[in-house]
Amino acid sequence: MVASRNDQYVLSTDTGFQNRVRTSMLVQCTNVMFEAWTVPFHRERQTFAVQVLNSPDSYKLIFANTVAGDAVVIADATQNGTVALTSGNVATQALLVTDAHIDSAVTGQYNNFFRTPGV
Repeated sequence: MVASRNDQYVLSTDTGFQNRVRTSMLVQCTNVMFEAWTVPFHRERQTFAVQVLNSPDSYKLIFANTVAGDAVVIADATQNGTVALTSGNVATQALLVTDAHIDSAVTGQYNNFFRTPGV
């Protein structure tokens, strides 16, 4: 069985998962504030970081939805597609997603949340 869009949705609704994503999101935004000006799109990245840091709960669900769609994250939660996520098991299954995989998804998706010049 392959993890489904339903599995991704169910994972995104788990409060514990959402809060872990929120924490990762805040760490990423803090890192962006200190990155070099030579990083591509730094000005845009920093502007977005300030928005998120000033209102993290406004962005938490958006990030949780996209992070839940990350292939590695959903593979963790569904044990490589062998366990379907339900409202009854999602809290337990969400704990199988590693912090490193959440961090990687947030970092990899970060530039998708704002318009990059020339793209």
